[in-house]
Amino acid sequence: MRFPVFALAFALAALAPVSAFAQAAAPAGTIGLLNGQAQATGLNTPAHALAKGDPVYGGDIVETRASSYTMIRFTDQGSVLLRPNSKFQVEKYQYGAAAPAPIPTPAAAAAPGAPVPVAPLQAATAATQPDSTFFRLLKGGLRAVSGLVAHADYSHYLMSTPVATMGIRGTDYEIAMCEDACLTDPTVLNSIPPNKTVAGSVVSGVNEGQIVVTSFTGNSITLGPGQYAITLADGTQYLLNGIPAFLNSSAAAGGTGVAAGGATAASAAAGGSLLVAAGGAAAIAAIIGVVIGSSSDNGSGTATSTSTSTTR
Repeated sequence: MRFPVFALAFALAALAPVSAFAQAAAPAGTIGLLNGQAQATGLNTPAHALAKGDPVYGGDIVETRASSYTMIRFTDQGSVLLRPNSKFQVEKYQYGAAAPAPIPTPAAAAAPGAPVPVAPLQAATAATQPDSTFFRLLKGGLRAVSGLVAHADYSHYLMSTPVATMGIRGTDYEIAMCEDACLTDPTVLNSIPPNKTVAGSVVSGVNEGQIVVTSFTGNSITLGPGQYAITLADGTQYLLNGIPAFLNSSAAAGGTGVAAGGATAASAAAGGSLLVAAGGAAAIAAIIGVVIGSSSDNGSGTATSTSTSTTR
């Protein structure tokens, strides 16, 4: 029995190494700025050190070292700034603006009585997939500015953490796992009941626009500009009564730095909240300025906070 040619081709394609397809994929973005050390691990590539300008692909996990910040600038003009000791995954990234689907050529009219040709089935390609950006914070913290994918359809953008997910509405926001200084932060501790623990929780806040933070238990809280909340490991959520000190620029950096361009202080560049390490305020303020300027995000600044979860 002869083996059909198309079946043979399919079998050979199935045996091809996955890495061959991964190499053909377009980058999701590039390392726009790097202050310190960072590395990336791909689905089929080992961990490797990153440098400014290096590509970042869908599926990659990017990690920053101590006292290190790195910014990923995505092809849809969105940005993510990772703070020190963070671990972040580009879980899924699809943006087809760079390769639009070809316009089909009109087919010639068939002769009367002739059979109508049937177009062959085609596998979905990058050009036919809906644009989407799904990210995951595994450790540490970040500040993100949403890009064109989110502006086209907010439901196609999602940021996940171990205890909650963030849906957005044209946003410049930040999230951080509650580790190290957060565990003893007075603003955090004073905003939750005394019988609760902040271990394993995530803090989220908005600089511009709006986010909806939904815990794994289904509780949700909506945050507008200047509002911060904590989602505990048990799924309960509490609105904070201010910016946590561990995220505040003056408390974290011991003073103010000069933002990119030298026009304003670091705290002004970030709306009063920076993910800044001690001694690095000026350098990180410059990074923050680039993050903000890398997107045309102008989401609504009039959002109000609501919560359907347990409150103190």
